[in-house]
Amino acid sequence: MARARQIEEPADLPEADRIGDFPHPRETRHLVGHDAALACFAEAIASGRMHHAWLLTGPRGIGKATLAYRVARIVLAHGVGRAVPRDLSLDEGHPCYRRVATGGHGDLLLLRRPWDASARPARFKTAIPVDEVRRAGSFFSMSAGEGGWRVCIVDSADELNPNAANALLKILEEPPQRALFLLISHAPGRLLPTIRSRCRKLPMQPLGDSEMQQLLAQHLPDSDAATLAALTRLGRGSPGAALALADQGGVDVYRELTGFLAQLPQPDIIALHALGDRLSRREGEAAYRSLVTLLRQWLADMMRAQATGAFPEGADKAEIALMQQLGAAAPLDQWLEVWDNIGQLAARADAVNLDRKQVILNIFTSLADLVRNKPR
Repeated sequence: MARARQIEEPADLPEADRIGDFPHPRETRHLVGHDAALACFAEAIASGRMHHAWLLTGPRGIGKATLAYRVARIVLAHGVGRAVPRDLSLDEGHPCYRRVATGGHGDLLLLRRPWDASARPARFKTAIPVDEVRRAGSFFSMSAGEGGWRVCIVDSADELNPNAANALLKILEEPPQRALFLLISHAPGRLLPTIRSRCRKLPMQPLGDSEMQQLLAQHLPDSDAATLAALTRLGRGSPGAALALADQGGVDVYRELTGFLAQLPQPDIIALHALGDRLSRREGEAAYRSLVTLLRQWLADMMRAQATGAFPEGADKAEIALMQQLGAAAPLDQWLEVWDNIGQLAARADAVNLDRKQVILNIFTSLADLVRNKPR
């Protein structure tokens, strides 16, 4: 059997799973807040009865990919069937550590959404196509380049298109010897039940506030306490989400967003057009995505408060008052309909590359119309 050779992408291509200039999960040294998950893998590795496929689940950005690369490093370095540190640590000077960090290990394969340079404008594909999964078939058809285990990380399995999902299922049904699959999923309910049934499931939870602040302080040493507190709250236990917001100016976007919400049903139309112009530029794409995400989070918090009386932890008096005011402006089912419509509009805009300014104007027009028609 031929030996595996490294199947890699050009080093200068953008990466869908990288946040700004922050370390990629494969470069991250420490994993905070997931001791139980680390111990679970350490025990499985030491036992020698390692399941061939694992499904790492939980909200986006909480550390699932960091855990996957940590597992990959230790398995590629030491194999299975011997005791390893419970935190799966590997010396940074170890050759395996360095090669995984640079994406240059011949026995590690990553499947993710590829960069589509032929698109206009160039962008990431919206799903993982079947051709990507076929790379795994070629990868596992050859023997391990270093004579040990081979690892495939799928980040994320939620993004497999139907043909790709079926192709992966065929590999999982008849797994190669000494092969480990680590599937990352933010929404496991969307996966094929047959894929879920072939995997050992490992649910992971959002981090606590103290753990969030610890990580954010490490990555954002120049940020003041108020900014770190705001990012901790907006990140909702997800360091990845908080760092993405930091990279995109998310705290400022949030303040601007709540300012427009406070003006409903008559937002400053000139300022709203200026916002749309700014976010419709190429450099404004990340801030636009933050705006849509934060708006839907805010509306979900408001609806939850209307239904339960429980406001989000950390909300100040002005924000609570605004949630009460807007929540009383329309029945809950109408707010839910608008929340759902915003999500569908944003998804459609991504799919067919709609003008982002028009999306923003449409969103605030629908919000204004709902508030303006307040039942009497």
